[in-house]
Amino acid sequence: MKFTLIDNGADSLKSAYENIEKLDELLEGGQHRIKDAVIFLNHGVEILLKLILKKHSPSLMFEKIPFYMDAKKKLKHDTTAKNVFDIDKSLKTVSLLEALKRVEFLCDIEIPESLNASILYVNGIRNQVMHYEVDLSDDESSRLVSKLKFCYEESVKFLEMHIENLSTIIEDSRFEITHEDYEDQEAEIYAEMQYEMEREAYLEDMHYEMQREMREEQEAHEQEMMESMYTDSHHR
Repeated sequence: MKFTLIDNGADSLKSAYENIEKLDELLEGGQHRIKDAVIFLNHGVEILLKLILKKHSPSLMFEKIPFYMDAKKKLKHDTTAKNVFDIDKSLKTVSLLEALKRVEFLCDIEIPESLNASILYVNGIRNQVMHYEVDLSDDESSRLVSKLKFCYEESVKFLEMHIENLSTIIEDSRFEITHEDYEDQEAEIYAEMQYEMEREAYLEDMHYEMQREMREEQEAHEQEMMESMYTDSHHR
């Protein structure tokens, strides 16, 4: 298993989108969809903001830059470690709120106020979900769903300005195939191969038959010519 920052973030945004879309179909029982949308949207935005930071400098992703630099230095001389976390397990990346600040003030990328506010709102609900409990009225729940839709759309619009092909990557995320699907695909491939083999064999037979008929016609024509020449010479 390998999940890059963009894979991880896009996967979470895809899950958020699927849960948000499903809400429009439900009459009752959508609380878990709202919860999942909140968690995955918050996570996806946070991860992809860190990707933007990483593009400017990997150090910007880390809470304490000197600790990262020390781990990075040791990593160069450690052939068994894969990354800085293998060197220093206490390393922490920045929070979503800190990532927002660093993207805007260290990378000089302006984040629209409306988007920033919606991200902070969703993050506040996320913190309640993750660490305590949530108690929203029907009106507050409707407002949250509207905020989720706005936050998702505006986040993707903003992020894809700085991450190439993000929309396509999100669309292609969460792909999976079951054993049954695999077997069905294999059967289809085998059937297509069998059809092509039979078609080629048929075309070869047709070609051979045409060649045989042409030879027979040629031989018959030559026979007629010889008989005609023989008859003419005999009459003379």
